[in-house]
This record gives sequence, C-alpha cells and structure tokens, in this order.
Amino acid sequence: KHAGSQALAKECIGAILEREQATGLTKVKLALRQPVAGRPCFELRCNLAKLGSVRVAFILDGQVARIWFISTSLQKATFTSEVSRVLREVSK
Repeated sequence: KHAGSQALAKECIGAILEREQATGLTKVKLALRQPVAGRPCFELRCNLAKLGSVRVAFILDGQVARIWFISTSLQKATFTSEVSRVLREVSK
C-alpha cells in the first residue's frame, strides 16, 4: 500500500525488539501456551508510527528474535487465534 512501508516496518519492529531485550522484555507476553520450534512464543504490541500499530509473535533464539507472525489485530484473543491458525497451517 505504501512505498517502502515494508522496510520501515522491519526497521521499527527490529528497534522495538532490541529495546525490549535490553530492558528485560517488560512488555512481552506469551502468545501461545504451546512452544514453537521448541521455544516459547512471545507477543508484543508495536507502534509503527505512521503505519499504525501491530502485534508481533516471535521466539527468542539466544539474542536473536525470530518473527513468526505480524498482525494488525490488536485484541489479544483475536491475535492469539490468528497465530494458532497460521502455525497449524505451517506445521501441516
């Protein structure tokens, strides 16, 4: 929709995740009860400035955050349902 929005989103989400890791993951919650790739799956709401807000599902692999899902659904229940559905499709 917006030219360059993917690069901006990647940059913003990366900066937010780095800041969260540096401050002890204070705003991070579990996205799912079951692990993904053998690790807990976390979620975080990110404000991407002019692009709006998103929720991000990710796992931590050492100091590297591996993003599994990004959604504009901000309600926790809706986001969790979407993440579960997508991960079921991926694991088939």
